[in-house]
This record gives sequence, C-alpha cells and structure tokens, in this order.
Amino acid sequence: MNKRKYNNPYHPFPYEMKGQFFERLEENKTRFIEIYSIEYEKPEEEDDEWEFSLYSLYIDQLIRPIIDEKEVFFLYKLRTYYADPTLTDNDSAFNQSITSFEQYVFSNFDELLEYVEQRWRIGLSDFVPINETHIPY
Repeated sequence: MNKRKYNNPYHPFPYEMKGQFFERLEENKTRFIEIYSIEYEKPEEEDDEWEFSLYSLYIDQLIRPIIDEKEVFFLYKLRTYYADPTLTDNDSAFNQSITSFEQYVFSNFDELLEYVEQRWRIGLSDFVPINETHIPY
C-alpha cells in the first residue's frame, strides 16, 4: 500500500479533520480512539540514547517499515480501547476502566485512515476534538 494522498511536512493532519478523537457505543461498551502525531526526525547517527528512547519504540511498532524516510514527516500513533464514559470526573478512574487496549503506529496518515475505515467503518469526519468526547482532559 503506497498511497500518498495526504503528506504535509508542516501540518500532521488534513485541515478538514475536526479533531483526533472518536467515541462510539458498541454492544454495551464505549469504544474510544485517539490519534497522536509525532514529528519524524531520524538521527543521522544511531546512538544508545535514541535506540532506547520512546521514539525508537514507536519506530519498532510501525505497521509497515518506512521505505523512503525523505517522504515521512510524522508518525501517527493510534490508540483504541473500551472505557466507562461515566467516569469523566476522575482521570484515574477512567484509566482504570480501560479494557481491550490496542496501539498501532503508522508512517502514513492515509494508511491509518484506511485502517480505521476498514476495521471500524470510521471516516475522517467522525473524528472530533477531545472536548466532544468523554475522554478526560
């Protein structure tokens, strides 16, 4: 899959995207999806500090390896889980209610979007700002 519809070095998300969060009731559970962008800048030389960093962990979690580093400006971390939407007053209680946590990392926004469309039938316009969900912030 080598789609390159959205690839902007200055802005990680398409401008028509309303937010990076999603919430939906599924069979008596509430699914949440969060998308985060991480600026991609590989160091010129490998060093121990980078190799054991959280950033390196994201590289290791990529759905597909990066083929052309010059074409990658951001990494996209997708987190999905079920949680109790009534526990919004307490971040700790909300986090403790999380089940079925999954995390994926993409080097291409279009691949991420295709993944959520195929897996959960969610489109670009379904994502909203965090304050329009029950995710504590």
